[in-house]
Order: sequence, then structure tokens, then C-alpha cells
Amino acid sequence: MTEPPEKTEKLVFIFDVDSLPENKISLIFKRSFTPSKIECPLYRLTHGAKGLKPEVVEYMESFGLEYEILYKDEFIKKYEGFEIFGTFKIADATYPSVYIVIGSNREERQVYELIAARYFNKCESLSCFGRVLERKYAQFKELGPAEYKKVNTPGYKKNDSSEIDEKEEKKQKIENAHQKIVDMENEMKRKQNE
Repeated sequence: MTEPPEKTEKLVFIFDVDSLPENKISLIFKRSFTPSKIECPLYRLTHGAKGLKPEVVEYMESFGLEYEILYKDEFIKKYEGFEIFGTFKIADATYPSVYIVIGSNREERQVYELIAARYFNKCESLSCFGRVLERKYAQFKELGPAEYKKVNTPGYKKNDSSEIDEKEEKKQKIENAHQKIVDMENEMKRKQNE
């Protein structure tokens, strides 16, 4: 019996900018003269005066996954018909962000958010972003899509074993105290009946 081919994976980097010609011209001007005024942190990290930074290309080639870089309107247009894991709608995406696309043909392809917009304001350097990308990708591979989404939802609080042990200990103490009260009541009833 032959094994099915391994599903392909691709990273999709999405800028918080639409691909309108005036936006592209503005970005070219800003990256050449005033890079600190580029509003999209992902674009600011990945582009220099001459375009996509060579170290970004080198890093992505060494990362080992296929990748594409899109403006947000291009992402919506290209992926609007795909299932994005769970009840997430592509119109609800936040930008900039990084998604992972799994599957080689349209019928089986699924899209998952790997790095949400909130992480980009925390990284001021390409090396910081690289560490976040590596950590998030490793976590995604280890946990699987459903658990990864749950763990990376804002407000998610992980129950570690010590917290569970404390809760169980408190629960057991309450049950023991309740049982002592029941035993005392039964003892008092027994004595009254004698």
C-alpha cells in the first residue's frame, strides 16, 4: 500500500496595505526616504530602499517552506473561497499577519492564521520576527491546527498541572469538610434516638 503524498505547506505574509497604485508609490517613496513613516510593521521589517531585503529572501529560503507576500486586498481576493479554520471569516482577518496554507489542490486546501497582527508591534527587528515565526510554526506543528488556534486566542489561559492540582486539593478539602458535617449530624441523630 502506498502512502498518500505529504501535504504541501506555504506561508503567506499579508501587509496591512491595499495594492492600489498610489499605495505602492507611497511605500516606495517612504522606504527610500522616510522608512519610519511606513505604517505597516511587516512591510517595514521586510523592505528596504531597494525593495524586499535580501536577508528576508535568504531567511525564507533557509526556513524551507514556500512563501508568498500579498497586500491585504490580494489576500482576500485569492483566498476568499477557502476554508479558514473554524468559524473564522476571511473578512475578519487582521493585518498585518502570517497565514499557513496547507494542501496542494484547491479542494483540500485549508488556511490557518499563524501570526496575528498583535505580534507585529512587538518586533522591531527581522531577527525578532524570525524567532516569533519559528516559535509559532513549531507550536503549530506540535499542537495541530485546532489546539493551536485555541491556545493563541486572546485571553486564553492555560491550566498547568500545578493549578489543576491546587483546584483538586481545594475540592477534596471541601468534600472532606462536608463529609465531616454529615457524619457529625448522623452521630447527633443517632444519639438523640438512643
